[in-house]
Amino acid sequence: MGCRILKPYTIGLPDSAALLGEDAVLVVDGEQDLKSYTIGLPDSAAHLGEEAVLVVDDDSAVRRFLRRVVERAGHRVEDFPDAEAALEHISPAKYAVALIDLNMPGHGGLWLLERLREADPDIAVVIVTGSGVVDEAVNALTHGAVDYLQKPVSTIEIKEVVGRARRNRQLELENRAYRLDLERLVQERTAGLREAMIELGAASVALERSHRESIYRLAAAAEYRDEDTGNHLVRIGLTSELLAKRVGCEEELVALIRQASPMHDVGKIGISDADLLKPGLLADEEFEEIKKHTVIGARILSGSSSKLFQLAERIALSHHEWFDGSGYPLGLRGEQIPLEGRIVAIADAFDALTSPRVYKPAYPVEKALAIIENESGTHFDPEMVQALYESLDEILEVKRSYGDPDFSSFWSANFGSELCLPFSNLIEVPGELTGIVERPN
Repeated sequence: MGCRILKPYTIGLPDSAALLGEDAVLVVDGEQDLKSYTIGLPDSAAHLGEEAVLVVDDDSAVRRFLRRVVERAGHRVEDFPDAEAALEHISPAKYAVALIDLNMPGHGGLWLLERLREADPDIAVVIVTGSGVVDEAVNALTHGAVDYLQKPVSTIEIKEVVGRARRNRQLELENRAYRLDLERLVQERTAGLREAMIELGAASVALERSHRESIYRLAAAAEYRDEDTGNHLVRIGLTSELLAKRVGCEEELVALIRQASPMHDVGKIGISDADLLKPGLLADEEFEEIKKHTVIGARILSGSSSKLFQLAERIALSHHEWFDGSGYPLGLRGEQIPLEGRIVAIADAFDALTSPRVYKPAYPVEKALAIIENESGTHFDPEMVQALYESLDEILEVKRSYGDPDFSSFWSANFGSELCLPFSNLIEVPGELTGIVERPN
């Protein structure tokens, strides 16, 4: 089979060997193929799926010239003689580049430029005109044109401008697709992270709740060994909350104090029954063991990253410190004692004084207040004593809502009168208060 290329006759071109990019006719075994080909370029049918280049010019010779150059550069071309005809064929993503004459009869190039941008914002519009007025070029560029060509235009210039316009447009599309994909990915990751954070938060809350419940059970177990009621823990929490509000603590700290304060005596779980429940007088060494419950409690609550348990640790360690420095375990004085420790100290004392136990009746509120006021500045922070007075109605409502069993009949049968209560020898310092708060001797 023989194959040869016949170069067609072209007006104005030298009759020489076919050059790269020129039109030609393929002859196979003496039979001429009716299809036209471009030497050195792929078959134009291969470009039918590409976005085309739009050419709009009222001058047919210019239009044919532009079409020929662009097609030889390997691009599919559609051309129209005016803006109206071109606009009828516009659709999104149909054209990559548009070469538009600026000055045409009827609607001019700027009019078509605006409509093209409305129909397809991604089309790269190049203005081609014979006018050499600079302000027209600037006007075209400000209206969305990407480049400006002045007639007469060379073949090389057209190919460069069209190629550059297509490449820049492709880069813009790829960048946009990348940004959109990145935004989508960020949204997905953010949504996933948000879900993970929610799940983590829920797990953290559940873990902390479980931890808190475990500690509360320990605290309750300690109280049941030393007290005859579980409502003491509830009252301590609510009373401490009222006092914290009264002294101006922030809302978050108030809530934490309410939750942490019931754990103040959790360390009693580590004190032997022989010392904790001894009905008679405590020897010095036995009292020293009792005092260790503050350190034991702090150790049980230590090591947590939770604000709640960090606060509970400080309360457990400091709620037996005295304002004058004579308390334990560290002998802190005044504002060296954490605020939460000073709050819980007076809440615990008032509740112990006004609550019945198997070894004593509840003291009247007036007597309890008199004892506390007498200890203001020594045992208690005077500011906390004032807060107690100012919150008294609310605190008494808490006691009514979460009361203790009435041990009056048991007390009367076993001790007779109040003067027979075995409180003459107290376990911390002389006076009525300390033995009642800690335990009777």
